[in-house]
Amino acid sequence: MEIALEDLERAADHIGRALEVIDRGLEFSIHEDTSRVIVKVINRQTHEVIKEIPPEQLLDMIARIWEMIGLLVDEKA
Repeated sequence: MEIALEDLERAADHIGRALEVIDRGLEFSIHEDTSRVIVKVINRQTHEVIKEIPPEQLLDMIARIWEMIGLLVDEKA
């Protein structure tokens, strides 16, 4: 099942408006090496990141593992 970008944008807008009540914001980004979406929950007053889903460190580790696997495959070829 594929989700349209418009549906994601609409859902993010609804969530963003709901978070305004509790003074929180959402920030969406794409992890460069894995092309995965990262969502950060941010305190609007302090700009502190409260929660990051998935954690960027985890995606960095996955990217390094993929890179090592690629190197192993290249060496065996």
